[in-house]
Amino acid sequence: MKNKETSILETEDCKLAHVDYETKRCQSMQEHAGNVARFSRDVCELPELSSIVELAGILHDAGKLGTVNQDDFKNILELGDKVHKHGLDHSTAGGRIVLELLKGEPVSEFISTLIYFHHGMEDCINLENGQSLQERRLKKEIEYKHIKEEFFELYDRKMLEKAGEKAVQSYQEILKKVNGFVKKYDSSGKKYGSRYFYLGMYLRTALSLLIDGDWTDTACFFQNIPLSKRMSQEETQKIWEECIQNFEQYLKNEIPNNPDNGNQLNVFRQEISDSCRKAAETDQQLYRLTVPTGAGKTLSSLRFALYHAKKEQKHRIIYIAPFNSILEQNAEEIRKATGLPAAVLEHHCNVICEEGEEEKYRNLTETWDSPIIVTTAVQILNTLFSDQKNCIRRMHNLCNSIIIFDEVQAFPVRCTELFNLSVNFLSQFCGTTAVLCSATQPTLASLEENNICKCLEMSGESEKYTKAFKRVEIIDETKNERYPRGMETEDLKEFVLEKTEEYHSTLVILNTTKCAFEVFQNLEDCCTEEYEIFHLSNNMCPQHKLDTLAEIKNALRKRDKKIICVSTQVVEAGVNFSFGCVVRSKAGLDNVIQAAGRCNRHKELGKMGAVYIVQMVHDAERLERLREIRDAQAALQKILDDFKYDNKRFNYSLDSEIAIKFYYSVYRSQLRKLETKFPVEVCGVTVTLTDLLGKNQIGQNQYCRKHKEKVRTKLPQAFQTAGSEFEVISDTYKLSVVVPYGIEPKLLLEELSQVRTETEKKKILRKLQRYTVGISESRRNKLGNAVYENSEGILVLCDGYYDKKVGVVDEPKMDFCNI
Repeated sequence: MKNKETSILETEDCKLAHVDYETKRCQSMQEHAGNVARFSRDVCELPELSSIVELAGILHDAGKLGTVNQDDFKNILELGDKVHKHGLDHSTAGGRIVLELLKGEPVSEFISTLIYFHHGMEDCINLENGQSLQERRLKKEIEYKHIKEEFFELYDRKMLEKAGEKAVQSYQEILKKVNGFVKKYDSSGKKYGSRYFYLGMYLRTALSLLIDGDWTDTACFFQNIPLSKRMSQEETQKIWEECIQNFEQYLKNEIPNNPDNGNQLNVFRQEISDSCRKAAETDQQLYRLTVPTGAGKTLSSLRFALYHAKKEQKHRIIYIAPFNSILEQNAEEIRKATGLPAAVLEHHCNVICEEGEEEKYRNLTETWDSPIIVTTAVQILNTLFSDQKNCIRRMHNLCNSIIIFDEVQAFPVRCTELFNLSVNFLSQFCGTTAVLCSATQPTLASLEENNICKCLEMSGESEKYTKAFKRVEIIDETKNERYPRGMETEDLKEFVLEKTEEYHSTLVILNTTKCAFEVFQNLEDCCTEEYEIFHLSNNMCPQHKLDTLAEIKNALRKRDKKIICVSTQVVEAGVNFSFGCVVRSKAGLDNVIQAAGRCNRHKELGKMGAVYIVQMVHDAERLERLREIRDAQAALQKILDDFKYDNKRFNYSLDSEIAIKFYYSVYRSQLRKLETKFPVEVCGVTVTLTDLLGKNQIGQNQYCRKHKEKVRTKLPQAFQTAGSEFEVISDTYKLSVVVPYGIEPKLLLEELSQVRTETEKKKILRKLQRYTVGISESRRNKLGNAVYENSEGILVLCDGYYDKKVGVVDEPKMDFCNI
């Protein structure tokens, strides 16, 4: 249906929802509200939410019926957008009308909260003064009587009451599902989350539908195009069928002939792939794929997903990777394997759009309305927990999907319980299938609460494949008699050179960028031309890292020199290259095993590769502020000591399944009480995001103090506080600085200074992401005038402070300047 147009001459009796000054077109309230209600209902995958979001769609903008809002529209039509009054409240009235319409029914609080939130989340109970959201909105001075009269002039009250009856039934169904799930799993002895949390996730899903409907219809009005439709089930099924055909052809023709994969292990990779294909015929909601590094997890899990999506009529497949370094290479392989590049949306900050595609890409990243999405852990977790509306908007498209979480062990420890609860919600309430992939699956041993539901292992007994993919010996050098205090960077240099003589190529992975930089410098200063020395770290911009990875792979192919790469853990998971030897500074056992996946990856050495665990002296890495690494080191040391005393207990191998389980149990046992619940400090008190998004005890306590009675609500959550506090990656490196890597960033900055439209500007800014490095505030201060703000407000690094081998440096090296 095309948006109804009204000319300026006809607006006298028409209640306005949107106006366009340039074309003088107007959209009526009934047209907009009707479009939003229908769109939200039609794209809703959860039957129990459809009548609720439909009613919310009708009511969401009721406040626009007030005289201030209507006068504002008329002023815009006459004088232009510059006279628009920003910040006018048009959500309070709709929330209050629904409370009155449904006369105290519990669903009225749910729908009113939904309407209040559609222009920004708030806390349901204020953490400082204990005032509830409902109290605040009821006290707010608005033209309520006038708006209500105008609203019921447009809508028949009996019709709305009938719609309300449906919403009441739907809400009862939601409560029944939530209570049934929590009660059922509580009785088994394990706790799988609270009613508050799951009801809050239902609210977030409904809000996602409302925001998507509102934004979609608004955009269609201003573009003067029909209200867009989402892909039908029939169209999606055809895509799955075509993808499956292309995928099987790809497995048959491409994989066996790819020299990067070797051939000794292909029979086992095929076996794992076939197990995943077989698992696709089952009807579980939660799966695990636990196979060694280099076993083809990405393609095996994708094969499962394609067949399962077709069988279960899923709308989309979402592939999640923890790091951009592996995401881009995996996205490219997924496009090749499915044979439908247009069906794959790659969503991360380094994507560069084709000419004229920027707006379309931005819209797709907000909706995830594509059959296959390839994105980062940051994006999926922001979708689930951030308070940003553009993140919330795509939440509903996680429903009736398949989500593959690759390298799941790399998710931050503090996100553990939030992750568990969100996967439970998606798999148990939203018709979504989740797959947890890793070579080193975190233990599913019981937590006190907020456990993840039972998973089906897709590849059977992982110990079988551990033996088949045994390509390295992990050797403990942490208590080497030559280095009783641990290794200085100079000691490590000598150790690496010694191993490179034996193995021809060595990958060194250290815990900090500073230590990696110093070791790289030490090696470069002493190595002759028979060596090629590489460096990788987050001091380098994304394009620099990609170029260096390509150079390393090329050098390893040629093998005409001895090769050393000194890196941080950016190469640890998923990067498809193979060294003869790996030296890993002590971290977690999962880090060590992932690092081992970069050694003798395809058994090409004809013998075992070697992975050495080394202990650096305190001053070399300085881990005081890196608690997760220190905790992981302590857990690893426990297993190293036990292994030395009784290696039979661990099947004579540090990378055995028994060893991995033991490591995770030790690691978890030493965690601080709130560590896995995402602790934050709010109002001077330590609270957790799991509580703020659940019971919100601090808010409830404040309410009791203020009102002298217990709170009576099913929605006490502090959504806005939790959403604003949530961040996957610490803000230590929040300052983005454009660096002089090659001529391209300088040209882009010049181009940016000349463009006029926002669309062109966004396009250039996206291209600049590839030439951006995140630095801390303290490092910016240290760099001083070397970092300056240009006329566009962008931070730029001066020439001379970017080294073509290591990235950002604190002291200028003009001979390294490559611009």
